[in-house]
Amino acid sequence: MDDMYNDILNLGLIFGVEDKAKALVTGYKARLAEVTSGVDLANPLRVFVYDSGEDTPFTAGKYAMPTALIEAAGGVNIMDDLDKSWATVAWEPVVERNPQVIVIVNYGDVTAEQKIAFMKGNPAFASIDAVKNNRFVVLEYVEATPGPRNIKAVEKLVADFAAQ
Repeated sequence: MDDMYNDILNLGLIFGVEDKAKALVTGYKARLAEVTSGVDLANPLRVFVYDSGEDTPFTAGKYAMPTALIEAAGGVNIMDDLDKSWATVAWEPVVERNPQVIVIVNYGDVTAEQKIAFMKGNPAFASIDAVKNNRFVVLEYVEATPGPRNIKAVEKLVADFAAQ
């Protein structure tokens, strides 16, 4: 989130609208603080980010924006031990780490609904808590990549995690 704030402040400086940029960042910080004020960080939900791929999933690692969003909302990315932003992994660790929630990144030719149907229809995933309990959260691509819509993404995640 700090990177996004710095980008906005730098753009404000470049375009001579520093006061507007500062006000915008202050507003984003206040909104994020408000949204996350009641989040229980003591018992984080296990979350898997499903970007794409059926044979092997492409997912968010330690340095990807969804990991920061998940943490802000009171969860833990089950793949946060990947020392990368994004990577392809095997399905076995996903099943073994048993996510309670699956975040679907919606973009491209394969829709979020198709990704969810793939996971729900595959017997290999039947034991995953998120699949059993139909716990999928859809983030649009622009919400899952660094930018102002990250605040809305945290709001979505907080609301869904609270429903657990």
